Amino acid sequence: MTTPSALPLRVGRRLEEVELTWRRLVVGLSGGVDSVVLLDLLHERAATYGYTLAAIHVHHGLSPNADAWADFCATLCRARDIPLHVERVEVRRDSGQGIEAVARKARYTAYRALDADCVALAHNLDDQAETVLLQLLRGAGPDGLAGMPFERPLGRGQLIRPLIDVSRSDIEAWARERGLAWIEDESNGDPAYARNHLRLNVLPQLEGHYPGYREALARAARNAADAAALADTVAVADLADLVSEDGVEIAGLTALGPLRAANALRRWLRDDGVAMPPRVRLDEALRQLADAAPDASPEVVIGAHVLRRYRDRVRLAPIASDEPWSVRWCGQPRVPLADGRVVVVHGGVGEGIARDRLIGHDVLLRTRQGGERFRTGANRPRRELKKLFQEHGVAPWERNRLPLLCVDGHVVWVPGLGIDPGWAAGEGEASLHFELARG
Repeated sequence: MTTPSALPLRVGRRLEEVELTWRRLVVGLSGGVDSVVLLDLLHERAATYGYTLAAIHVHHGLSPNADAWADFCATLCRARDIPLHVERVEVRRDSGQGIEAVARKARYTAYRALDADCVALAHNLDDQAETVLLQLLRGAGPDGLAGMPFERPLGRGQLIRPLIDVSRSDIEAWARERGLAWIEDESNGDPAYARNHLRLNVLPQLEGHYPGYREALARAARNAADAAALADTVAVADLADLVSEDGVEIAGLTALGPLRAANALRRWLRDDGVAMPPRVRLDEALRQLADAAPDASPEVVIGAHVLRRYRDRVRLAPIASDEPWSVRWCGQPRVPLADGRVVVVHGGVGEGIARDRLIGHDVLLRTRQGGERFRTGANRPRRELKKLFQEHGVAPWERNRLPLLCVDGHVVWVPGLGIDPGWAAGEGEASLHFELARG
C-alpha cells in the first residue's frame, strides 16, 4: 500500500508523461471518491504543470439522487473556483444494450464533444483489474485484455487516467487524510451488475489467496497491450499491398495464412469503424469469402455492415435499403442520404457543371430506375449506365444506391463516372461540383 503522502508524487510522475502546459484540462467528475480525489490533486498542481482546470459532470438521470449529485459537484467546484459543466444525457433502457454500456457511451459522447485539450478520468488500479477479468470472461483477445491505457486519443484531444496505477484503498486513505467529502452511488451495491458482482463477491475471495492480484492483472494488461501493438504492426504491413479503394485483395489475404489473415481483416474492419465480431465469426467470414466460386458473390453480415466478394476483392458496405428515392435539388448545399450525403460546392469558373444551365429546369437527385444512358466523353455516344458500371468495376449492390443528378430526366452526373460533357461549364462559366461523401 502506498502511504497517502506519496500519492501526489505518483500522480505527478504520470502527469509528466503528457504535455499539459497551456492546455485546457477537464476532469470527469462523478462525485465519487475517485473523481473527487483526482480533482483535488489536479487542482493543487495546475500552477506547477501550467494547465487550466475545469470539470464536467454527466447527469444520467438514472438515480433518484442524480440531482443531488450534480448539486454536490457544483458546490465542490465552486469552493475551488473550478468551472463546472453539467451535461444532462438521455440513457434509454430499451436500447437492447445493458444500461451500463449505454450510460458509458453517453458519457464518452459528452467527453468527445468538450472544448478541451485533455480529459482526465479517475479510473484506478482496482478498476483496471475488474476490466481485465471481465474481458477475460468474455473471451476477449489482446485488445480487450489490454484493459484501459493511461493515455489515448479522444475527440480533438486526449484522455488520461492519472490514477490508473493507484489502488482504491490508497485513494480512500488520501481522501480521509485530506478531509474530503464524496458521494456514494447506491447502484454500486447492486450485484446484478457484472462489475459489482466481481467487486463484491469474487475479488474479496481472490484477494485472500492472491493479495497482489491487482498488480498482477495490471502487468498482464500491459503484456496484452504489447501483443496487440505487435499484431497491429504486422496487420498494417500485411495490408499495405492488399488494400485499395476497391477493398482487400482476397488471394493476397488468404495467402497470409489463417492467423495473419484474420489479424489483417480485423485491422481493416476497425479502420472503417466496424464493431469487432467474435473470432469464430471472423474465421467463418474469411472461409466463405475465400472459398466462393469465381462467379459467386458471397455476403457475410458483420453487425451493421456486410462483407462481400466482387472481382476477387473483399468489399465492405453498411447495410442500407435499396428502396428507390428522389430529392428535388433547389440549390441546397447538401443532400443527406441514408449512408452519406451529396455536397454541392461552388467551383468558380470553367470546371464542374454549368451552374446557370440548371436554372429553370427540373433538377433531381435520385437512384437508378433502369434503362438510363450516360455519356462519359464529348466524342462518345450515350451508353447504358449498367454497362458503364460493369466496365468501371462498380459493384452490383452499389449501383442502385448511387445518387444520379438528372436534369429534365437526363442523367448529368454519376459519382465515379463524372459529368456529361454537354453539361460541363465552359471557359468563364460559373460552375458547381456535386460530390458524394460516404459515412
